[in-house]
Amino acid sequence: MPHHLTDKDIAGDILNGIKLCCSNYLQAVLESQDQSIRQTFLDYERQCLENQEKIFRYMQDQGWYKVPMNRDTMD
Repeated sequence: MPHHLTDKDIAGDILNGIKLCCSNYLQAVLESQDQSIRQTFLDYERQCLENQEKIFRYMQDQGWYKVPMNRDTMD
């Protein structure tokens, strides 16, 4: 029987792809010698981080992405 992708599967794949893009843009920023190119990569990195937050919040709202609480930060 074929496996059908769920909305959760698709959102998770998108999130993982965005995380990879963010990592790659950060690497490009760190390796850029030309200030103009560096700024372009910084702009792309910012957009990527904004998109990551959107899909992360969507998944969290759906109950698909749970972040464990750190006991040290809880008072």
